[in-house]
Amino acid sequence: MQDNGSPSHPCEEQAMVSKQEAHYDDVAKEYNKAWFYEDGTDYQRWLVRSLQTRLQAAPDSRVVDMGGGTGNFSAAFYKECKLEKPVLCVDPSRALLAQAQRHVSEVEPLLADGLSFVGTTAYNQAYDRILFKEVVHHFPQDELGVVFAGTFQQLRPGGRLVVMTRPHDSTHYPFFHAAHQTWKAVQQDETIYAQKLRTAGFDVSVDHADYTVTMPLSRWLSMVESRFWSTLHGFSDAEMAEGLKEIKARFLGDSQSASSTTHREQGDHKGEALGREERNDPPISFPDRLVFITGLKAKGGYA
Repeated sequence: MQDNGSPSHPCEEQAMVSKQEAHYDDVAKEYNKAWFYEDGTDYQRWLVRSLQTRLQAAPDSRVVDMGGGTGNFSAAFYKECKLEKPVLCVDPSRALLAQAQRHVSEVEPLLADGLSFVGTTAYNQAYDRILFKEVVHHFPQDELGVVFAGTFQQLRPGGRLVVMTRPHDSTHYPFFHAAHQTWKAVQQDETIYAQKLRTAGFDVSVDHADYTVTMPLSRWLSMVESRFWSTLHGFSDAEMAEGLKEIKARFLGDSQSASSTTHREQGDHKGEALGREERNDPPISFPDRLVFITGLKAKGGYA
């Protein structure tokens, strides 16, 4: 662990394995290949700037990325904001944090679950900015208020917290029906998160932004099959196969949904083959709809 003037981390050995952690351990090797988590993309740059607009981190800010995983986003945020100290990347997955080790100067990895991290009083008033990016849906509802209250204690007066999540309604994403139902069961409405932050003591504001995602159908199918989002983790291979068939049918029609790969027969013209390939693997577009919930700890809001 680096010595960056931050408190030691007594909760490091308290991280416990949960279903979510097991999911991320399973997908760790392929995680950064998913479109949303690739490093150095236009999407990542847009997201970093969108979050900095709301976090308003200064170069000397001490920043925490809760559930920061591989550290790719933490490192990108560090560089964009020209931070002077590494981003503290807190995550309960050893497999993901092992990848964060390569960001030597930008990221300080910490193995810990959120509840033990925020419950450590040594961190009180130790940080200026705390980011919850795509992570709040993992917390049980009876823990979330405790987590936000602990975060309020950890922030210095004038500190900011941003929760970045997605809406309760997932129908704009090209999932299969059962995946939409699972999403709705685990993804709470934004008003619940906002109210829990207010109860914890934050001044809260909520806004939204969309980014248009475009990729070949085959890539989306591959991502869904790899269960890149934890919403998909509980589906068996047989259920996933049926779900993929449903997605293919939506974009290709029933007659072509059995396969998304074109095999060129001998004697076909190149143009004809490419035309068939495009029909079987068309580009798809959909909005990535994001919710930003910003919590401000007033300068008089001492722990």
